[in-house]
Parts: sequence; C-alpha cells; structure tokens
Amino acid sequence: MAGMSLLRSAAASLVSRLQPVQRGVLGRSALLRSAPPAAVVPVRFGSHGKRLFVITPSAYYDLRFLKLLKFYTLLTAVPAGIAIALINIFIGPAELVEIPEDYVPDPYEYYQHPITRFLARNVFHDYQQSYEQEMSLIHVENEKRILRLYENAARRSMRQNGDGPWYQYETLDKNLIDNAPKAEPDE
Repeated sequence: MAGMSLLRSAAASLVSRLQPVQRGVLGRSALLRSAPPAAVVPVRFGSHGKRLFVITPSAYYDLRFLKLLKFYTLLTAVPAGIAIALINIFIGPAELVEIPEDYVPDPYEYYQHPITRFLARNVFHDYQQSYEQEMSLIHVENEKRILRLYENAARRSMRQNGDGPWYQYETLDKNLIDNAPKAEPDE
C-alpha cells in the first residue's frame, strides 16, 4: 500500500516535469533558470489524515462492570450507613450500671457498642459453645473409631474360622461346567 502511494507520487512528479508548457520552456522561467516549483500531487485522505483500521478492545464490559460495581456498592453502602448512623444516634454505647447479686451476664453483654453486641449474640459463638461443638465432634469421631475396631475384629474372626458371607451362597456343581472347548489345543 505504501509502495503504491510512493510510486503514484513519483509518477505524478515525473509527468509534471515532462510537460513543457507548464514549465515554460519557451517562456521567461527557462531564461532565469529558477528552481522548479514543488510538485503538487492531490492525495485523498478522506477526513483529516490517513485512515487506519485500528483494532481496539471493546470497553462495553469494562463500563458495565464498573456501573454494576457502583450500583451494588451504593445499594449496600447507603442503607448500611443509614442504619449505623441511626444506631449510633438513638441507641448509643452501653453504660455501666449496678447489677443484682444473683444475675450472671451473658457473654455478649460485655461489649459496649450495640452492633458488636448484636454480632456477638447472633453471629459469633462464645467460647463455651465452641468448646461443646468441638467435644461433640471428638465424641462422634471416637464412636466411629470404636465401630471400625469392632468391624476389624469381626473380619479377623471370620478369616480365622473360615466363616463369612461367601459361605451363604451355593456354588455351582462342577459337573455342569463344559470343559469341551478346553480339551482340544488350538491349532
């Protein structure tokens, strides 16, 4: 493409030099030996420059992601900010007061901020509950271990005594097996 453009401009320059009427061979410019005017070659670029087909990635999905990110951030941040502001204004932090002699406070009541108290009461577990859950898991695993020991002892006893589920099924009589294909060797 570039070679054709260069060839076209060189051809246009050559044609302009060969036209004697335009150069003025018989006229005044031939006597003055002035420099020839620069060749004016019309080049069509369309709109203010050479048109190139530049491949660029689409920005549609980038803009869509940013718009959705902003939307969902505002969808959660605005109500959460309003709720936190209202809780801080109307409820406020807890204050220390005298408690009765026989009252045992719950673990979540030791926190000062109401949101932290809510999270400690409804979302997170206190240490006693976590301990009981861990002990329950250990108990279940221990019972599984004991059952595996019983199963291994039963299998060992079956192997030693020759007793097992395989003796519960009747085997076929040996006389029913056709040995004719095996009697003659292959050739």
